[in-house]
Amino acid sequence: MKDLKFPELIRANNELGVSLQSKDKVRITVLANITVNQLKPVLEFSLRSEGLNASVEIADYDNILQESTSLDNKEIPIIFWELCNLTENFVYEIETFSESQISQFVEKTQNELLLLFDNLKTSSLVFFNKFSHRFYTHSTLIPNAYELFTDSLNEFLQKKAPSNFILVDSDKIFEIKSFLPCFDVRNYYSTKSLYTIDFFKEYCFFILPAILSAFSRSKKAIILDCDNTLWKGIVGEDGWENIALSEKNKDGIFYKQVHLILKSLGKRGIILGLCSKNNPQDVEEVFRKRKDMVLSYDDFIIKVVNWNDKASNLETIAKKLNIGIDSLVFVDDSPFEINLVNERLPMIKTLKVPQKLYDYPALLMDNLSLFFTRATTEEDFQRARMYREEIQRDELKSNFQNIDDYLASLDIEVALANKEIEVLERVTQLTQKTNQFNLTTKRYLPGEILNMYNAEDFDVINLSVSDKYGSSGLTGVCIIHYRQNLAEIDSFLLSCRILGRNVENVFLREVVKTIHERGYNKISASYKKTAKNVQVEDFYDRNCFTVVNATDTEKNYAADSQQFLTEIFPISYIKVVWKKK
Repeated sequence: MKDLKFPELIRANNELGVSLQSKDKVRITVLANITVNQLKPVLEFSLRSEGLNASVEIADYDNILQESTSLDNKEIPIIFWELCNLTENFVYEIETFSESQISQFVEKTQNELLLLFDNLKTSSLVFFNKFSHRFYTHSTLIPNAYELFTDSLNEFLQKKAPSNFILVDSDKIFEIKSFLPCFDVRNYYSTKSLYTIDFFKEYCFFILPAILSAFSRSKKAIILDCDNTLWKGIVGEDGWENIALSEKNKDGIFYKQVHLILKSLGKRGIILGLCSKNNPQDVEEVFRKRKDMVLSYDDFIIKVVNWNDKASNLETIAKKLNIGIDSLVFVDDSPFEINLVNERLPMIKTLKVPQKLYDYPALLMDNLSLFFTRATTEEDFQRARMYREEIQRDELKSNFQNIDDYLASLDIEVALANKEIEVLERVTQLTQKTNQFNLTTKRYLPGEILNMYNAEDFDVINLSVSDKYGSSGLTGVCIIHYRQNLAEIDSFLLSCRILGRNVENVFLREVVKTIHERGYNKISASYKKTAKNVQVEDFYDRNCFTVVNATDTEKNYAADSQQFLTEIFPISYIKVVWKKK
């Protein structure tokens, strides 16, 4: 996108819009007190290039508060509230104001911000650009009145902005691009168009990960080669003692910094894996004998070390982890391997180790946004442990010929709760990230889930699973919408890592039981086909729901709660516990 001229970008954006018109729209509305019309095609193109059918609307100029009252809570607002345009000459006038006058402006702006926060409190996601004074103050040694005014309002934003607001630090964009390429002073005076096309391109690139995350497009795993990727050298030729991976060896410091970055990703719940053409025993020996290595062998959840081609091995890794192949990031030093993966698996993001090793840590830092998540939950912190426990379960399975005997040996317990406010972020995260066992694949954000929590006509049931090996954490969500005499199962989803234990069947029975206890007999549900959820296409069919109508991409169902509970029996080896509010 950054290399496209504006007319080329507009043409490409229109072509993408036509190709994506059958997909659900992602609606974004820009509220601004400056002219930002050029943002529309740039932002649409950014999102459409990622497969999202984006539709961007620019609201009326300098009418932020009033426009904010009429937005649908599923729209994503982006707010450009520029202090330089509070009055015609505000940047310069404020230097002549008395302290009393400045205080009045501070109070007025804070009150307007509070109104905006209230108007948008039910929006699913809001981007608000933090106030910036850099263009006007970057050469001043001592803070002036405009800088102090701006800083005080940013402090207010940090303290008072609701949780559904993401505060965008545009100063970082100015630092990347430098000031002059970002600002169009001549057009600002004539049309109030403050920013350049180059700024809008960088701005869209900056906020893109947060929007993609909201629609389950963040990466989940980073898979690395070993030789000349995790360390410098070839362990099979140089030996474990001579490869460089810390400050003890030449160039090792760069690898140590890479290890520290990877360690922090693992701590956040990003899956670390190895995909290397090597002898497994040689790789293990490095981790066992090099005491100066930051990473341990156990930090890597999955290791595929053999002499097969890496594209096939990456497919194996995705299958074993039970995540989409497009959830992987692959790092390698070999142009051949990178090109092979790009050709065969273009949905995988690849990163090539730079020839100048001092650029290697920066390469990873520049791509951390691929793993963007708004909040890190307890399940994220525990993910490595959970995957290791799943490996133990698979090993135990081989000791049993009968799957029911195996499942009974696990001592499975499911714990359920309705509208549990403490886990709202995790519930939101599951709706955004779950793809394979997700009947409708509806994506929700914290504000929307909170609205359901507060509404009488919704139940939001979450499910946690544990067994003798440990807890898998909160791994299931069902959203029920009650409409007059009908209960609609709006969303029914479970994390892929707990599938194969009949938990999904127990969960559905408890959902139907909840509906029945609320006095509803009629139930409606639906399955909406995606590229990733084909495995649950017949889930409702297998559980005594009746097909009402069907197309190639959608099936709608009905069920009677009393009949269901009569026909679908509890599973004896799974204990069910409901948490009390």
